[in-house]
Amino acid sequence: MYVSRSKDFRVGCRIGSWDLERLTQLLGGADLISGLSVEMTDGSRYQLESAGELQEIENRPGRQVGAITIESAPPAFVFTETNPARLALVTVRNGVSDTIRYHVSGPARVVDRLARELDEWVTSLRPWYSSLAVMERPRFFLWSTAVVGTLALLVLAVYLTLGGTTGAFGASLPGRLARLAAAGGLAVVTATAAFLNVRLRRWLPPAEFHIGQGAANAKRLERRRLRLLRASVGAAVVAAAGSVAGAFLA
Repeated sequence: MYVSRSKDFRVGCRIGSWDLERLTQLLGGADLISGLSVEMTDGSRYQLESAGELQEIENRPGRQVGAITIESAPPAFVFTETNPARLALVTVRNGVSDTIRYHVSGPARVVDRLARELDEWVTSLRPWYSSLAVMERPRFFLWSTAVVGTLALLVLAVYLTLGGTTGAFGASLPGRLARLAAAGGLAVVTATAAFLNVRLRRWLPPAEFHIGQGAANAKRLERRRLRLLRASVGAAVVAAAGSVAGAFLA
C-alpha cells in the first residue's frame, strides 16, 4: 500500500552541513538525492549536486541562506501524475511560520519509518531558544513583559513580607545599598527584554544556518547570546537577593 504524509514544524532550528549530511543519509544516501536547492535572502537561488557544495556559498550578513530544500526521488517509488514519484521533500526555511516542512510518499512501512526518523532529526536541530525564536513580535513583547513584571512583583513581595517580620532586629548596614542592588538588577532585566524586542530576529533567528561564512558569524552570535543570558540571570538573582537583604537591613 502506498501512502503520503506531510508535516510542518514551527520551531527554531540551528542547522549545519553535518545536519544536512545526516538528512542525506536518512533519505537514502547521496546517490538518491535528486535535487538540492538553496534560496538566498537577496532573491538568488542555487541548484547544487551535494550537501558538500554548501560550503562554497557566500553566506554572510546581507546575503544569507534563507531556505534549503532537499529532494529524494528514487525511480522505484511511482505514484500518480498529480503526486509525482517522490520519497521525500524536506525544506528548512528561516521564517517565523513553518520553519521545517517535509513530505514523504511511498510504501506505508517505508513512510512510517522515515517519518519517525525525520521527526527525530528535527528535534536534534532545536537550540535552547527554539520556542522564543518563532514567537511573533507582539507575543514576544507580552511574554517578556510578563517575565519582567513577575520578577518585579516577586522582588516587591519578598521585600514587603520579610521587611514586616525582620524590622525588629535592626540592621548594622544601610538598607539603601541593598535596595539599589534590587532596582539595578530589575533595570538590567528590563533593558535586556527591551533590547531583544527591538533586535528579536537578529539575536533569535528562527533558522540559523551554520554554513560557509555564516558558521563563524553564528558562533559569535551564540557566544553573545550566552553572555546576554548569563547577565540576565545574574541580574535577576541580584534583584532577588537585594530585596531580601534590603528587608533585613532596612
